Amino acid sequence: MKVALVGNWPPPHGGIAVHVAGLARALRQRGARVRVLDIGQGDHAALELVPARGPAAFGVALAAAALGGWLIHVHTNGANVKSWLVALSAGRARRPFGPHGVLSIHSGHSPPWLAASAGRRLLARAACAGFGKVVTVSEPIAEALAAAGVPRRLLTVLSPFSPSLVEPGEPPPQLAAIRARHSPLFCAAVAPGPTYGEDLLVPAFERVRAGVPRAGLVVFGPGTRKGLAAGCGHGSGVYALGELDHPVALATVRGCDVFVRPSRTDGDSVSVREALAMGRVVVASNVGHRPHGCLLFPVGDAGALAWRLLEAGRAPAPPVSIASLRDPVEDLCAIYAALQGGHPLSSGGRVGVRAPTL
Repeated sequence: MKVALVGNWPPPHGGIAVHVAGLARALRQRGARVRVLDIGQGDHAALELVPARGPAAFGVALAAAALGGWLIHVHTNGANVKSWLVALSAGRARRPFGPHGVLSIHSGHSPPWLAASAGRRLLARAACAGFGKVVTVSEPIAEALAAAGVPRRLLTVLSPFSPSLVEPGEPPPQLAAIRARHSPLFCAAVAPGPTYGEDLLVPAFERVRAGVPRAGLVVFGPGTRKGLAAGCGHGSGVYALGELDHPVALATVRGCDVFVRPSRTDGDSVSVREALAMGRVVVASNVGHRPHGCLLFPVGDAGALAWRLLEAGRAPAPPVSIASLRDPVEDLCAIYAALQGGHPLSSGGRVGVRAPTL
């Protein structure tokens, strides 16, 4: 089986880029040949990685993949015109009578974006028509696409999280000293702008710190060295580590007590599932899909977030066995095989279910 993944490649280490890199690794482990058409920013180099940023390069890469008989699987956010134009182009890139590809929509911003305009819904419906299966990471995204006129037979909800890819590396050098100074130690992956909720997290943590002086907060992600956390100053208990490679980010989460996801919108956060799979307590806003076991707070409410952080600091880590979790890569393999009329790369795939559940 030959699969051409279309999407971003890390760095930056987050979101779709991390998912595409992880999926490429998982498929190769199952015996597939994988090519990645990199439409993200930056000059990246990796096995079977094809630069495809910009209309000309993307068109050439798509044409080559289609002529070579690759099954195309597009990963995009579904929350802007460019995203859907990428999908529209890729959905028509196949040989005559060749199999239709797969489209995955990842962003929790997609439903409100689609709801705002009939023209947007028309574009999404036209783009989805070129694919044999449309995968969404949450039920709200699937419902929004159905409301836009995408046939329900095309839609499947799958988590973007694969438990087989939770492979922490070495933690950042400074984490051991931070860990020794603080208990409980919170951490969060954030980025510039209001979406990821750094503007909620910092004041909420300050309230926690007022009552629990030994509490600490580690934030990482693009832009964090210049964000609100970085401006808290010495003695605040807040540490901004900047952008981390994904294995290092996993090791950071594992080295802390509580993972925090204060985002204002979400699909199905991979980082939340990773934290739960590593046995961390998770505090998250009540948006998108949140797995069982999260301590939830109303989106945008810094006071409620502070209360949940205090509760989480006293909570025992949830018992989780990664080995018991169903891997959605199996479902994708079944989808690929069904579209190509062949056999799954790995046994156990079931199409049309959410997997795994934590």
